[in-house]
Amino acid sequence: MTSTGGYLRRTRRSLRGRSPLVRRTDRFEARVFSLLVAAMLIMVPVAGIVIANVQNTQVATAQQQLAERTMVTATLDADPVIANAGWGEFSYVAPSTAPATWEFRGVSHHGDVQITGSEGAGDEVQVWVDRAGAVTLQPMSVSAAEFSSVLAGVAVYMVALVTACGLFALAHWGIERARSREWSREIEAFLGSTSSH
Repeated sequence: MTSTGGYLRRTRRSLRGRSPLVRRTDRFEARVFSLLVAAMLIMVPVAGIVIANVQNTQVATAQQQLAERTMVTATLDADPVIANAGWGEFSYVAPSTAPATWEFRGVSHHGDVQITGSEGAGDEVQVWVDRAGAVTLQPMSVSAAEFSSVLAGVAVYMVALVTACGLFALAHWGIERARSREWSREIEAFLGSTSSH
């Protein structure tokens, strides 16, 4: 099986030389491989642009959520109902909710809040509320927004890489079939010419 180094050397010879040993299919495959390398190099700045754009959007969203959401202290009105989830040996304690009361901007609010620990009635828990005082999700952090933008850029590059490699593998398969047919025709022609003498 041809090593990577041997394949690259053969590709360079196919692109630079006009040797009679270098077939037309070899030159075509070398050009396809060069296009693959060029596409991967071009995708590096493209992935960088994706990272920058997603980061700007996600950071803006995180900052907006931080501005619109506030952490307040809520008092549990009753014990949470703890439920087991899963089945058999794979059961686990699912996050539970409990009724609670909290104040926001001088107004008392009531509602269910999520409990993750062993809190009971009368205990205080920290919850996030929106501008209306309703319980909402924790805002996204700026670091999480930046990390998600990097993941988006890497995902775009990996999708492009897998697609390009798949197309190259398909082209390589077609080229190998063409080589095989060409070899068969030349061998048949050679055997036919020797048998005529």
